Amino acid sequence: MTEPVEDIRAAHIRPEETSSSGRRSRAWRWNVGLVIFLMMIIPSSIMVVLYYREVMATYYVTRNPLPKSARDMASGISRVMVQDIRDVILLGKSLSDPAILGSPDTIRKTIGKFSSSGELGHFAGWALYSVDGTPLGKYDYRNLKPYEKESLDLLSRLKKVGGPALFSAPIYNQANRISILLIAVPVLKPGQTSVDRPSGYLVGAENLSGVLDPYLYTPKKQGAPGLSYIASSGGHILASSNSLLVGEKMDQIGLGHVLDRFHQGESGGFKDSVKGDRYMFGSALMSDLQGLSTHSWFVVLQAPEDVVMAKARRMRFIMDLVAFVVAPVLFSVDCFFLFRSLRSST
Repeated sequence: MTEPVEDIRAAHIRPEETSSSGRRSRAWRWNVGLVIFLMMIIPSSIMVVLYYREVMATYYVTRNPLPKSARDMASGISRVMVQDIRDVILLGKSLSDPAILGSPDTIRKTIGKFSSSGELGHFAGWALYSVDGTPLGKYDYRNLKPYEKESLDLLSRLKKVGGPALFSAPIYNQANRISILLIAVPVLKPGQTSVDRPSGYLVGAENLSGVLDPYLYTPKKQGAPGLSYIASSGGHILASSNSLLVGEKMDQIGLGHVLDRFHQGESGGFKDSVKGDRYMFGSALMSDLQGLSTHSWFVVLQAPEDVVMAKARRMRFIMDLVAFVVAPVLFSVDCFFLFRSLRSST
C-alpha cells in the first residue's frame, strides 16, 4: 500500500529525472519519425532519378541542336546583309547631288571616304551609272571590272523590278578563292523613295566570304569537330569554317544529299552518313533576304553524331552517380541515425 506513495515522493524528490525522461521520449519519437520519413523519401527519390535518367538521355539522343544554331546563323547573316544595304543606300544619297554626279573625281572621293570609314570597308569596287546605263564614276573599278556583265544584268533587273536594292547571285572568284556579291541601289535624293525616278544607280562588289566569316559557327571547345557552310542554290560553298572548302561543290565532297534536301525545300535537322561516317546536320534556308535577292542561299551545320551524343552519355553518368552513389550514402546515414536513436532510447 505504500508503493504509490513512495513513487509520488520520489517524483517530488527527483523531478529532473522525470522531465528528462519525458524529453528523451519525445526526442526519440521525433528522431524515429524523421528517419522513417527520410527512408521513405530516399527509395522514391531513387526511382524518380532512374526514371528521369532515361527521359533525359532519350531527350538528348533524339534532340538535334544543330537546326536552331543554323537558324540563328541565317538570321544573323540576313541582318548584316540588310545593314549593308542601308549603308549602300546612304552612300547613294550622298552621291545624289547634281554637283557630285557631274564630276567623276568627286564621285571617286565621296565613295572613297565612305569605304575608308569602315562601314563599307569590305566592298572591293564601285561603279556609278546614269539612268540609261552610262558610267558616271568609279572607285577601285579593277575589282569590279571582271563582273561588269553581271553588274549590267543586275542593273537591268533592278530597273525592271524596282525596289530599294537588289543582290546578285553569289559569284565565286577562283583566283582568290573568295565569293563576291554584287549589290545595286538606286541613287535617290533625300525625301525620295524607290518609286521615284532615281538620279542613277550605284553598284558595289562585296567580299562575301569576308563578311560571312564572323557569323560562321565554330565549336566552343578548341579542336572539337564540326563544320559550317554557307552555300548557293547551285551547291557552291560560299563560305565555310574550313576555308579550304570555299568554292567546292557540295556533291563533290560527299554532301550531295544535303543539296538534294535544299532543292526539295526541306530545312531542319537530319542524320546521314558521309563516306561511311555518321553525321548530324542542321540546315536553314535563306530564300529571299527580305525580298532583296531572288537567289536562294542556305546554311548547313555538320557535326559527328557521336560527338553530339556525348552530352547524352554525360547526363546518364550524372544520373547514375546520383542513383547509385549519392542516394545509397544518404540511405546509410539515415540508418545510422535511426539505430543511434533506438540505442539512446533504451
